[in-house]
Amino acid sequence: MLQSSPAAISSGPPPPIPQIQFYSVEIMPLADGRISVGMSATVCESVHEDDFELVNMEVASARVGTIDEALAVIRNAMSGH
Repeated sequence: MLQSSPAAISSGPPPPIPQIQFYSVEIMPLADGRISVGMSATVCESVHEDDFELVNMEVASARVGTIDEALAVIRNAMSGH
């Protein structure tokens, strides 16, 4: 009796790759007591039919007065993408 290996079974096309791979957040205290917050996203873009490239793009940048305001900038940037 012939048995096929699990590797030989085709399950159809691979699942789509999510465009955003991860976010990076930078928080820095400023000399005037405020806070600088910056956020970027690394996205997966198709280069060819079966080749992908990771690209970093800025999604938010602000100077705020409190950590709560910094968290609001981060929350708004994530909900917008």
